[in-house]
Amino acid sequence: MGDRQRRRALADAAAGFPPKIERFKCVIYVFSPEFTDSDQLLRECEGTAQAFGWDVVDVITEADDGTPPRGREGLKRALGYLRSGEAGAILTVYRSMISPSTSEYTEIAREVEENGGFVYAKNPTSPENAGMP
Repeated sequence: MGDRQRRRALADAAAGFPPKIERFKCVIYVFSPEFTDSDQLLRECEGTAQAFGWDVVDVITEADDGTPPRGREGLKRALGYLRSGEAGAILTVYRSMISPSTSEYTEIAREVEENGGFVYAKNPTSPENAGMP
C-alpha cells in the first residue's frame, strides 16, 4: 500500500468510513479563457472534492478556443466517465464552464442525470454575472 493510499485509509477510518465502502467519485472539469490562470480554479474544485470526501478520477482543463460545448474533447471525456459509471458527478467552478447558454447547460445536465450522475458547480453564478472582478 502506497503512502497516499495509507493516508487515505487513515482519513477514512478517522471519518468513520468502513474500509469496504467505496467513496463517491467525480471528475473535475475546468473550462476557461486562455488568459485565465486555471490553477486557482482547479484548487477551488480540488478543495470542494476534498470537503465532500469525493475521490477525483480525472482533472480535465480546457482553454476556450471558440468550440461549442458539444464539440469540446474534454467535456466529451468528462461525460464518458459518467456514462461508464467511473464517476458520479462533474465538478466545476461555474455552470457556465459547461455552457454559457442556459438551454444548452440544461440539455447537458439532463444527459448527465440520465446516466445516473449530476453536475456540481461550486459557484452557480459566473463572476461576470455576479459583478465580481
